Amino acid sequence: CEEIDFLVDAVRNDENVIGSRMMGGGFGGCSINLVKKEAVNGLIERVSKEYKEKFNIKLEAYKVKIAKGSQQYTQQHAI
Repeated sequence: CEEIDFLVDAVRNDENVIGSRMMGGGFGGCSINLVKKEAVNGLIERVSKEYKEKFNIKLEAYKVKIAKGSQQYTQQHAI
């Protein structure tokens, strides 16, 4: 998908991006980016502007925070 390729390419050489990958596909998809905390807002602003200029589509960006990770639940946690 040209739009997702664009998103990954847009951050490929950004020193504040630790990693980027495409997810999903078919009827859409997304890119997931690991970005240094202090650079998140600036990156979203820059890529949103470039995306709008190229495709005339408003980019939807979602900020997420990594949690403790996966955990194992035992039978005692069951409802």
